[in-house]
Amino acid sequence: MKRKQFLYWFSIVLGIFLIFFSGGNSSRADTASDVNSAISTGLTEIAQQGSKIDAWDATCLVFGDNGITDLQAQYAYKSILKNNDFLSGGSQGLNGISDVSAVNGLVAIDKDPTNVNGKNLVADIVKDANNPASDYSIVNDLQALSTGSYGQASETARTSLTKKLIGMQDQKTGLWNGFDKVDYTGRAILALSMNTNQPGAADALNTAVKAVSNHLYQENGGFADSSNTMFGAENAYNDVTMTNALASAGVNVYVPLKEKTDYVAPVQRVLEQHPVSAGNSAMLIQQATWTFEQARFTRNGGKGSIFAFNQTDAAKPGEIVSIKAAAITKKQSIINDPQATAAAKSDALNLVDQILATYVSKLSADSTSSAAIADRAAGVTAFNHVTVSHAAPATPVTPPTVTNNNVTVVNNPASSSSASSSSAATSTSSSSSVPISTPTVSGKPVKKASHRSIVYALTTVKLYRSSNFTKSNLTKTYKKRARINRPMFLVISQQTNKQGHAIYRVKDMNLGKTGYTLSGSKYFAHAYYSAKVTRIKVINPKGINEYGKVNLTSKKRHVKKNASLSVRKIVNYGLSNRMQLTNGRYITANKKLILATKIKKSSQNTRPSTPTATTTGTSTSTPPTNSGSTATTTTTTSSKPTATTGTTTTTNNSPIIIHLGATPTLPVAPTNPVTPSNDAKTITTTISIHADGATIASGSIKVNSGASAFDALQAFAQQQGLALTYKGSGATTYVTGINGYNAGPAGTMTGWLYSVNGTEPGSSMGAYTLKDGDSISMTYNK
Repeated sequence: MKRKQFLYWFSIVLGIFLIFFSGGNSSRADTASDVNSAISTGLTEIAQQGSKIDAWDATCLVFGDNGITDLQAQYAYKSILKNNDFLSGGSQGLNGISDVSAVNGLVAIDKDPTNVNGKNLVADIVKDANNPASDYSIVNDLQALSTGSYGQASETARTSLTKKLIGMQDQKTGLWNGFDKVDYTGRAILALSMNTNQPGAADALNTAVKAVSNHLYQENGGFADSSNTMFGAENAYNDVTMTNALASAGVNVYVPLKEKTDYVAPVQRVLEQHPVSAGNSAMLIQQATWTFEQARFTRNGGKGSIFAFNQTDAAKPGEIVSIKAAAITKKQSIINDPQATAAAKSDALNLVDQILATYVSKLSADSTSSAAIADRAAGVTAFNHVTVSHAAPATPVTPPTVTNNNVTVVNNPASSSSASSSSAATSTSSSSSVPISTPTVSGKPVKKASHRSIVYALTTVKLYRSSNFTKSNLTKTYKKRARINRPMFLVISQQTNKQGHAIYRVKDMNLGKTGYTLSGSKYFAHAYYSAKVTRIKVINPKGINEYGKVNLTSKKRHVKKNASLSVRKIVNYGLSNRMQLTNGRYITANKKLILATKIKKSSQNTRPSTPTATTTGTSTSTPPTNSGSTATTTTTTSSKPTATTGTTTTTNNSPIIIHLGATPTLPVAPTNPVTPSNDAKTITTTISIHADGATIASGSIKVNSGASAFDALQAFAQQQGLALTYKGSGATTYVTGINGYNAGPAGTMTGWLYSVNGTEPGSSMGAYTLKDGDSISMTYNK
């Protein structure tokens, strides 16, 4: 009897033990699987960028299971040459951000950053490192120089920067102070994790990791600075940045930082925020993807940051684990193939084993991280080339569907050509008041600006004494200058000259010269802020003044360079704008003197509310085809918002784009008829959309009298088959993306700007009422 009782209780205890520990292992395994899945999703989103793949994209792809293709590497290289300030012929960019991205990308695609078309990017970074432009320059320059070994000058600069960074660490808290303590501390930890051999770096790193756990780590697994009400709130960008930094420092981010059951692991929190999902900004997808890659790298035994490409043996353990996991996945797919013969399966499995043995041997002999990464990628590619003979034809595969923002792209593998998105298709979308019309193309000169504005030159511009642009009429050439030294011009009028160029008649604000020059976003940008800026940084070397009056009189105090100021609102003042600070004082809004570091956010308009009695419009349109068919519109009315679905019909094998809810239903009754008709007065507006120095689309469209600039943009987007996303409504409308060019996070100033007749209005597109003949220009600002 006693023996039976003993066995009974022993079995219960053993059962509880197994449940407890197997459950924990299962949870960790699930998290690891989720991370792998997130990496795959992020890489898929990045690969879809195609020719727009940049330096950070390349870095993510290199650490992916399949590596980077030659074509993707070429795209990244072209992007680096174009977008890096130094390589493109400009000066060092603010905070060294373009430099650190360029170096990471160049090393990732096996290019030498000391010799890029004859230019030494590392030398330019060393120059800035010896006299850092800002605190952020210190961490960015240090990370860039720590990606490899670039000579004595680089190593000396690394030592100096590491010393400066350690000296900036708060001795009481162990953190780094700044307007965003979480972000800067995370970047500091990342930079130090690449320099643990430098004096004092290891101790500073250990102190910082403990400080993050004690002061910034939240119960939900995220990170926040409770002492900073303006910039300290938790957000996905900071969670990603800190999780990446901790993993680089060797912390296992798959488990909570504190041994308490109610705390969530950092990587789990990042997973919950779905940062690699379609619809997020390209920046967040990049940062989250390499964060997941770093977390996996550290978990698999890798040492330090994945960005430290020249580390001895650092990546070897993790890459060996990765290639073995890839072999298991491949073998499982072979075993599960229902149409493969037994003999074919056996042959394929043996081949996978042979490939694995070959590449594990290569990895074991590798001496640097970059070599191990390359060999692992080559091994995975070899696995992917292993095929299995089938006893019968394979079952047709359903075309994959990938959702991006409010656009679903269906790729038909049977397609013999890559037709454009304007192929024959029917799309259904929902909108409160979107004017749709027969598309027309304007061939007449651009209407003169009704209001004059002040702009500054972004690149080299030439001034001519007349609208006839000949060498004999050239009066002055303005070379491309750094932001604080850019020449400013008063735009007197806007027109098209006899040579067919869109031009400005301008007056040099400094020299007083008047003349003509080419217009457009490639050459000029508005010199004064008009967006909803809430915080700025002073970039003028001589500083700026705070004044008691809007006309900038009654000086109150002088503010030095790099100071950060909180802004209450933008105030229109003649041809220029002012900023009213939260202390009631006024400063200039001149972009040459200040830099916006934070912009007011709006809530995403993805789930319209359900009012008790409102009217909504549902429009169904057929995009124009090459045969010249025109868009048509029908309107229905209901007492509740109408759900939106996408349907498609096609008669060929071209890729199809289905717009799903690109214009969410808003609980606002339209004040004008949706469709221009014989009973409604219509106006015509011209719209042009520009990004990366090129024109995405241009033409004219008819809208109802009283329509807003945003109404016209929505109608034009449907007319042209463009993917348009936005936030807010009415006065809070904010365009977040057009055809994949998406706005960055608040403070980056990356996003869409608009002007009407050459002037940037001081209001939202949703609040600006158009007049007949108005010309709208949309420009993507990087």
